Amino acid sequence: MFRVGNLRNSHMVSAQIRCKLLKSRQTPEGEFLPLDQLELDVGFSTGADQLFLVSPLTICHVIDAKSPFYDLSQRSMQSEQFEIVVILEGIVETTGMTCQARTSYTEDEVLWGHRFFPVISLEEGFFKVDYSQFHATFEVPTPPYSVKEQEEMLLMSSPLIAPAITNSKERHNSVECLDGLDDMTTKLPSKLQKITGREDFPKKLLRMSSTTSEKAYSLGDLPMKLQRISSVPGNSEEKLVSKTTKMLSDPMSQSVADLPPKLQKMAGGAARMEGNLPAKLRKMNSDRFT
Repeated sequence: MFRVGNLRNSHMVSAQIRCKLLKSRQTPEGEFLPLDQLELDVGFSTGADQLFLVSPLTICHVIDAKSPFYDLSQRSMQSEQFEIVVILEGIVETTGMTCQARTSYTEDEVLWGHRFFPVISLEEGFFKVDYSQFHATFEVPTPPYSVKEQEEMLLMSSPLIAPAITNSKERHNSVECLDGLDDMTTKLPSKLQKITGREDFPKKLLRMSSTTSEKAYSLGDLPMKLQRISSVPGNSEEKLVSKTTKMLSDPMSQSVADLPPKLQKMAGGAARMEGNLPAKLRKMNSDRFT
């Protein structure tokens, strides 16, 4: 973190901050690069590098896996040699001219585990900026390890290995289930065992059968709820066939006895009415139906 402020009497518009890291390094091919320049992210992706500089602002660089300070600890910083260059650019509001300010920080000027004192206070309805505390800092508890070391220690202490053990148990159970299916295949009838040997049929379809005995055997592989539904009387094909045969074999004379009492009376009244007809009308009815 570092703090920037505008001590001019005029306002600075379109202010933008940039940060460079100057450090010598050696490439994997063995080439030595003196004063190699690396860009430090100070909010370019989020637009935080565009400043509205009406009061002092604290600029932050987040140290993550993409940061060049990812493996920098308090001990290793004592042996490092680098320089951080900060560039502030903007336009002077009164003249419209571009203004640029630069400063730099070396490794011995970086304070490990410090924060800036607040410089803005509210007094009598107005905000007051105390520039005498512009460079003042105070120490806060900070671990001496690098971000990389802290993440490794957190990874070692967290129970992240449990999912791997759970997955291995699930794979073991799935293997046992497959072995159980193979044992069930050996108990099938000879006809189903021949069908099971074909690799182009899935095991779920291989349990199906067309004969009554094989169908009764396949009910044992169904869930309990489906077994109860299959065993309920009236749901089988035998009842449907017997009911159809009964309807075809019963004489039409028994249909009157199966009618409700009201309809039976109506049918009997029609028969009596036919008996009371004259002989000529009865003969016409018999000739018409014959």
